[in-house]
Amino acid sequence: MHNVDDILSILEQIETELKSLDLYGGPLNRPNEEAFLSQMPFCLDTMDFHQWLEYVLIERLRLLIQNKQELPKSLLVHTAAQEYYRGSWHTYKDLIALLRQLDGFFA
Repeated sequence: MHNVDDILSILEQIETELKSLDLYGGPLNRPNEEAFLSQMPFCLDTMDFHQWLEYVLIERLRLLIQNKQELPKSLLVHTAAQEYYRGSWHTYKDLIALLRQLDGFFA
């Protein structure tokens, strides 16, 4: 069983880190609906990775929790972040660490 309070807390921390990196878009910068139809992992053909985190991952996890629906059995986002931010790890290391913590809740 997942501890939803811990998951919600880490999602807040990820949002805060996105804001500190000046990557948080908020409702006014939400990608158009076509961007969400992507068949690529992490919508990488239609969004930046941080947009996928904000508008897909965080929103969906919160919605699942709010509606008391089943959460994913596993999650492996930090490795995608490591690859996406390759070469800039020092800038994104805190975000990647938070994503690793999130993944740990689904191990």
